Amino acid sequence: MSPAEWLFPLALAAILAFAYKRIVKPWRAVRRDLERVAGGDYHLAPLSPDYAPYLESATQIRKISRQLEQLDRQIANEGLSLRGILSAMREGILVANRASRVTLCNKALLEFFPDIKNPVNRTVLEVLRRHEIQQAVESTMTSGRERELELQFDSRTFIVHVAPLAAENETKPRAALIVFQDITAVRSLEAVRREFVANVSHEFRTPLTIINGYVETLREGAIDDPEMTEKSLKAIHRNVQRLSLLLEDLLVISSMENKACHLNFSNSDIRALLERVIENLGPKIEERQAGIAIDWAEDAQFAEIDPGRIEQVYSNLLLNTLQHGEVPALKIQISAARFGEGIRVTFADNGPGIPLEDQPHIFERFYRVHKHRAREAGGTGLGLSIVKNIVLAHGGSVSLESMPGKGAAFRVTLPVTQRGNPI
Repeated sequence: MSPAEWLFPLALAAILAFAYKRIVKPWRAVRRDLERVAGGDYHLAPLSPDYAPYLESATQIRKISRQLEQLDRQIANEGLSLRGILSAMREGILVANRASRVTLCNKALLEFFPDIKNPVNRTVLEVLRRHEIQQAVESTMTSGRERELELQFDSRTFIVHVAPLAAENETKPRAALIVFQDITAVRSLEAVRREFVANVSHEFRTPLTIINGYVETLREGAIDDPEMTEKSLKAIHRNVQRLSLLLEDLLVISSMENKACHLNFSNSDIRALLERVIENLGPKIEERQAGIAIDWAEDAQFAEIDPGRIEQVYSNLLLNTLQHGEVPALKIQISAARFGEGIRVTFADNGPGIPLEDQPHIFERFYRVHKHRAREAGGTGLGLSIVKNIVLAHGGSVSLESMPGKGAAFRVTLPVTQRGNPI
């Protein structure tokens, strides 16, 4: 073999070895770096002389890797913050895309609507089954304007706010944000307020109308008739007293429902309070010819209470029985005994009882079982509501047990001590 023949393979091998070391091997290193970055691994090895032909490219790959790592961390933090914000929100959140399909939902919405399962990728109509919301979403996506609805879902009321979501410097929405705000309690309070104002207005209107009528009668000349004058003045006085009693009861209700209500607690003889109430109501008890029997356990005599307020509870319960116990021989049985950590006082009578349909409402303000007779007797419709509020303020409870035609029993349970009770 001639020298040229064996030198050529050696030269070729040397050239290939050089090309591999200076071109192929560095390129493979660069390709491995690119593959790692593409796979989400941004921790690349430091630059070495092996990258020499592609040093600038390898440097740029590492710069891109650091930027991607920073962006990935930022996205993760923002995603975590978004999830944290959404999960902490009390409002229900849905996000729907241009096809009205749900792309995001928070925990509060699923708590509002527990029947909803896997809302993501389903249409708004499929998830909520309300055409009004679907139409609001479509309108918002088309016009870019916000919409607000008030909708009833079973027993709950929601304000549903639909707002467009668009990228920066874009006018056409890419998605719609649907926010559910539960206003059930607000609407309930508004209804109670309206009912309360209507009831108060009605209660004031009747005595004021009577007073005004008799005043007009006197002004028109009846004042010269002694008999008519006496009758008018008695009627005016009676209705002024009724208005005064109504105002007093309203003030008590307002005071007891106020969380800042101050009660003057002391360890008091609760049986002695009852005896004082019976003595004060003696004329009314005699007028009704009612019989009162007391059965009081010795270990149920003292409790930490506000004496003035509990005296009012006794008085209201007795007056309620005297006014509505429409039987010839009314008998009232008052008993007291220890009940767990408290004392239970029971006012039972042999009256006509309370109709079953009225019993759930008996402690409501202005509720009357026999409306006309109660007004004639001078009742305000607030007595039992006052009882309930006072007892609850003491950390106790009040209940009713009655069968029509078989009398009624009101049970008041009071804690012996106020230690541990939220006052």
